[in-house]
Amino acid sequence: MPANETVQKYYDALIASYDILVDAVAKSNERGLKVTQQLVSDVAKGQRDALELGKKLAAEPTDLGQFYTAVLEATTAAQGRALAFTQAAYQEAAGASTDTREAVQKLIAANQETTKAAVEVARKLATANPLADVMRRNVERFTAAAAPKAAAPKAPKAEKATV
Repeated sequence: MPANETVQKYYDALIASYDILVDAVAKSNERGLKVTQQLVSDVAKGQRDALELGKKLAAEPTDLGQFYTAVLEATTAAQGRALAFTQAAYQEAAGASTDTREAVQKLIAANQETTKAAVEVARKLATANPLADVMRRNVERFTAAAAPKAAAPKAPKAEKATV
């Protein structure tokens, strides 16, 4: 694989990791928004119920039966909203746990790919580096020079001619 493709694979793996993180943050944001919207809605309903209760009581302050019934209905509605909100918050927390586990698993896989790509880039750069090649050749020469040479038969010495 050419060095450029190796580097591209590395950056693609990094981008995949960041996409996983962005997706996890977006899902978390959506869950938080759902819970917040339900809380706002429940608070608004609670205020409306309280105002309706006050309106009923102001219209007939002496009717104790209506007073008791209105308070009981308002209390029951408030408890129902509290229970529904608690259930929704619990479901979102459980879903967030699942999303987090999935995101971590995806990140682990993506980081493994990123690591493999980074190792491949480093390997390609090391083999393409001219200094690495020069060092390799020098080590080979040094090793060859330091190794004992095979004993070659010596040629007889020529005798000096006397004139």
